[in-house]
Amino acid sequence: MSEPEEKKPDAPPPKKGASPMIATLLTGLIAGGAAFGGAKLSAAHAAPGAPAAEHAAVAPPPPGPTVGLEPFVLLAPDATKKMHAMRVTISVEFDEKAKEETLKSFTPRIRDAALTYLRGMTYEDAVDSGKTDKLRTDLLERIRNTGAAAASRVLITDLVVQ
Repeated sequence: MSEPEEKKPDAPPPKKGASPMIATLLTGLIAGGAAFGGAKLSAAHAAPGAPAAEHAAVAPPPPGPTVGLEPFVLLAPDATKKMHAMRVTISVEFDEKAKEETLKSFTPRIRDAALTYLRGMTYEDAVDSGKTDKLRTDLLERIRNTGAAAASRVLITDLVVQ
């Protein structure tokens, strides 16, 4: 008939040791070491940093009084001598120590110097945005030559060329 089934011995109970704890600890140590090593390696290959003193941005001085000039409307010739209408509005910023009452007396001289310079511009110079800084620099030099030595910056507030 049937043979009696042999009873298999039960599996031994799991050992209560520190193996899960050790595995977790080892995993954490390996991950931490890899992170630390990666940071050190990337820092070693990075460009050397500049001294901290160079990173400190020097704030520009606050603007002084500003004199806004009436818009200039004039004609600018292109390379084929065709005339193009141009409208330019500029403002002149002065040093913060300059007094506004004194600046008003320079306004006619400043307008004359700016208008003389702008009449010599060509259409190509007016539409070339790369020449804007040269325009500002040249105007500032001419304005200072009128006697307004306290002029510090020329602001082009409007420039329309057709």
